[in-house]
Amino acid sequence: MNRVLGMVLAASASLAGASTVPSQWYFGNWACLIDGRPAQMVWRVVDDPQTSCDGDICTTSSGVAIRGWFKDGSGPWVRLERPRVSGNDFRFVYTGDRTNWFLRAAAGRRSAAGNTIWQDNAYPLSCVKR
Repeated sequence: MNRVLGMVLAASASLAGASTVPSQWYFGNWACLIDGRPAQMVWRVVDDPQTSCDGDICTTSSGVAIRGWFKDGSGPWVRLERPRVSGNDFRFVYTGDRTNWFLRAAAGRRSAAGNTIWQDNAYPLSCVKR
């Protein structure tokens, strides 16, 4: 198979894979308050192809991943990792300081409240889906 055809097939498979990931209530754009300050949070399914090479021969496989980002006020976007959901409870890691965060969805799952941790202190976090 030529390299261009292989890349096209891998891209097509990757897009098909994204549609097979079950939707979660936390996916999407959120307007948040972190300790009373405005913030934003985003969770998305993204293409995540993997390429491995053995000498001059490279293989790309399709895949998807769940990615999150958080922005406090006008600060930079910071990655969120390891999303774990159990019903209305949602836990993830804020990579800025490697702390565990928690949100619990309210009825209808359009809003959620929980907390963040910074220097061993818990701070309130509330979010509303846009």
